[in-house]
Amino acid sequence: MNTYFSFLNTQMLDEKLKEERFPFSKFLFWDSAIEAIDTAKHKKYIIERVLAKGFLKDIYFLFKMYSTEELTEAIKGSKVLDAKTVNFCSLFFNIPLNELHAAPFYS
Repeated sequence: MNTYFSFLNTQMLDEKLKEERFPFSKFLFWDSAIEAIDTAKHKKYIIERVLAKGFLKDIYFLFKMYSTEELTEAIKGSKVLDAKTVNFCSLFFNIPLNELHAAPFYS
């Protein structure tokens, strides 16, 4: 996993994560008030949006904030992920395509 983030200044990102309640790129959540997004309560919404449209630094924050089990659960239950994201998640998280709810929409 470290090879994915070798292009980032992870020390700076870790400091940002400690300082900010919501470290993700604001443009990802253009349709929501950032102050109203609770990272625990809206976990699935955040995971879906970051995986589908986020930068590498946003994905780094995702892995720092949520466990692999939380990510996998959100991915398996998602019905809004696009075909590229579904295939990426299937390969990256080693989840069979038939276990992803969004996968049948793109077969």
